[in-house]
Amino acid sequence: MNGTAQKPFMQEWNKFSDEAIEEMKTYSDQTHLHREWMCYVYESNGVYLLGEPSYGDESRIEIDPNKKTKEDGNKKGVSADQRKWTIHGHPLKDGKIYTGRQYFSSTDILNEFIRSRDNDEYVVQYVVYPHQQGDDIHNRCRVLIFPNRDTLISAMKDSHPNMTDEDIMNISEANGYNSNATDGSLKNEAGIDWFAFQESLGKMGYMGIIDIEGPTGGKQVEAADTMFEQGAEGNNSKSFVYLGLIGLGLIALVKSGLLSSDKLTIDGFGADFETPHHWNR
Repeated sequence: MNGTAQKPFMQEWNKFSDEAIEEMKTYSDQTHLHREWMCYVYESNGVYLLGEPSYGDESRIEIDPNKKTKEDGNKKGVSADQRKWTIHGHPLKDGKIYTGRQYFSSTDILNEFIRSRDNDEYVVQYVVYPHQQGDDIHNRCRVLIFPNRDTLISAMKDSHPNMTDEDIMNISEANGYNSNATDGSLKNEAGIDWFAFQESLGKMGYMGIIDIEGPTGGKQVEAADTMFEQGAEGNNSKSFVYLGLIGLGLIALVKSGLLSSDKLTIDGFGADFETPHHWNR
């Protein structure tokens, strides 16, 4: 295993079973046009498995965690004590890819940030999203790890040099959620740029991106794959035999002409996506 594969985000990614990765792609292919999806990640003998997907609209999903866990147990044979993390998919909006939707929004990560900071707890999240590569659209998965309190503070200071320990400890649900500013940008009362914070974690190896259906198999994309410059790709140590095949969902729509690849990617955030997800409640 090379040095890249040793990065924390790759260690987490490599725990997914081949079946789970195929399910990620399938769920995204089926819901990319208008609906978010989410499911729980379970661990069995060191391997990550996916529960059943739940669907919402472009920016909102509501579930009953207890009922969902019971459903997963009935259909997937997993138990509540095996539940580890949450994975969800960001869809296209009006047939377009908004670059901000390729990151975790404030509503995706604020509660987990607070939990990791206050409890010095290890937390992992995943988001699957469409990414344009030439005339094709690939599903990618962004892995984000909040390893412990000290690392979060270091990453927050790296991305916000003027922020003090006290400022970081005061980030809360009351001041950390983004909302629309008058200039169209996303801002919050705590003054946090959540996208820059994620990039700082990426430089430490705690955030990374996987192309789960590359032309020759799954590929790791460098964590410095920033908001508006998405190009650098590296090799993924894990071999995905079935990922050598071009996916039939998003890519087929482009090639059929039903979804145009011209001007598909929009540099922006889509602030209407900053709606609290109710699996966090």
